Amino acid sequence: MSAFNNISPYLTREFHFTELEIARIRYVIISFISETSKLAVLFTAFSLMNRQTELLAAILVLLSIRNFTGGIHLSHYLSCLLFTFSFLLGAVVLAEFCFPPLWIQILCLTAGIFIIGIIGPVSSDRRPAPSRKKGNVFRFVACSVVFVYILLLLNVRYLPFRNIIFWVSILQILQLAAAKLIKERKQHHEKIHQNIPV
Repeated sequence: MSAFNNISPYLTREFHFTELEIARIRYVIISFISETSKLAVLFTAFSLMNRQTELLAAILVLLSIRNFTGGIHLSHYLSCLLFTFSFLLGAVVLAEFCFPPLWIQILCLTAGIFIIGIIGPVSSDRRPAPSRKKGNVFRFVACSVVFVYILLLLNVRYLPFRNIIFWVSILQILQLAAAKLIKERKQHHEKIHQNIPV
């Protein structure tokens, strides 16, 4: 982002942006470039497997839940890309080869609603945790989304991508539980280190 660093003085001089505002603009630009490039890589990889439609369906389902629950956050571009690729590929492969009976799907998704309600959302360490009120709103929205998926599975017999809906939802819920455990373990270790006398 050296190009952005070069125009920072111009933005400060011409538009009177503060350092905080410049940092926010920089964050938005970096995030946009990062996420766009990841999407391009993912789309290319899944196109080579002739699974681009499944990828788009999986991404839509994932975003509808993850945006409100959070999950595992990785700090490096490559590790994040590889994790996302593995997650989405796993969901697509499971959707293609593993077909649990409807009652198991409904039972698992219902359990997922309770899991989200108890432990969600799990935010990144690099971002401030949402307020209690905002967290409750996020939990409610995520639980509502999964409930809508349950209704669709129950009532729409020929629902497109129904197996992708199920597997992406389940994998995201499992990821949320893993993220919660990782965060609690990290906080526990930090407390232990803070209490060790120097």
